[in-house]
Amino acid sequence: MTTVFGWWDWDAEAPGLVNRVTGERVVLRGRVEDSDLAPSDETWLRFDYRHPELTFPLLVEERQSEDHRDKGKTSWRVDYPRSSALWRRETGAQAHHPSYGTWRRVDDCAFDAFACWPESTAPHGAFARDFWLTGAWLNGVWRETFDRSERRCSVRLEKAPPPREYSSWLFSLDAPPPSPFVFHDHIPRRNGTENWEVDNPVLPAGLTFENAGFRRGPKWPAGTPLNVLAGRIAYLLAKNEKRLLYPFYGDTEDDRGRGHWTPSFSLLYVDEHMAQTCTAKPGDRSQGGAAWHLFQGNDFVFRRSDLDPAFFLAKDLQPPIPYPSRPLWLHGRWALIDGWSCWQGSKACHPSWFSYVRLLRTTALRLSSGYQGGVWGVSPSMFSPRVTFD
Repeated sequence: MTTVFGWWDWDAEAPGLVNRVTGERVVLRGRVEDSDLAPSDETWLRFDYRHPELTFPLLVEERQSEDHRDKGKTSWRVDYPRSSALWRRETGAQAHHPSYGTWRRVDDCAFDAFACWPESTAPHGAFARDFWLTGAWLNGVWRETFDRSERRCSVRLEKAPPPREYSSWLFSLDAPPPSPFVFHDHIPRRNGTENWEVDNPVLPAGLTFENAGFRRGPKWPAGTPLNVLAGRIAYLLAKNEKRLLYPFYGDTEDDRGRGHWTPSFSLLYVDEHMAQTCTAKPGDRSQGGAAWHLFQGNDFVFRRSDLDPAFFLAKDLQPPIPYPSRPLWLHGRWALIDGWSCWQGSKACHPSWFSYVRLLRTTALRLSSGYQGGVWGVSPSMFSPRVTFD
């Protein structure tokens, strides 16, 4: 075994990557020669996700990178619909696609492994900066056409594992998909004209912050109903009313004094377990909406004390740098993706907000910051060039 990066080791005999903490493996099986699985005029590779609880095939298309920065390089695209077809054929599974828990288990590992795959071992040349994944559970529905890319992690082979403590937490194979978000729009009106009376920020009763000046450390007492924003602002509320996501603050002229500044929204996400805030910026605006860029940092606050210990901070990441654990980051990450992918847009604009920060419909989605190889701070970036709406 040779340490590659973080918790990933390279097994040359397999060949593939081994997670020394969770026991998961992503193994290269070779080229796909079966024309029933992939067109004969295209290059496809087969990998397997392997763990004592589950084996799942991953069919990966190898193609020329479409990014001008990586001209001449190849990129990989994980195709979940084709992989699911092979999975059904080999296991006799009746379901058209993997369950939410199965997919999350595989995806949590696969996007991390491919992001850290050492270029020197790539079968046919080096990776591009990004690799792609097609197919995903999105807001409670399996969507075969949902595309996303993950930024490659620039890694060099390490001589020895770093002195870190990693969590061996794995996503439950039996986990159901979270209750889907529903978009609720509201433009305050009086006598037929728009009339805002809410404050900026928009804070329901009971919501406070540990740092009110920077609106960090959201605190909302456990047991407080989340369906309290009706008639105040556009927001996303899960059907079971246990997940809430909404823009609670839009930048104003007063924010110019904060140094490097671009107009943005502050988003609040709350569920039964935790609350977090993040920054959202609408970019590449068009008549159809905006490509939103979300910055998910380390502003997580727990709402209950009986959570799985793996959700808490790792010992080597305690204050003064209190980053969340990887499972907590993934929990919040997919909540933001679920919600903002179905953000249908609102014409509402608080009179004190900059016009640039209008609540436009989502046409694409980018998330920054997080984990790769079990390590925080290597700037992974998830990008979806198109978002499908029901």
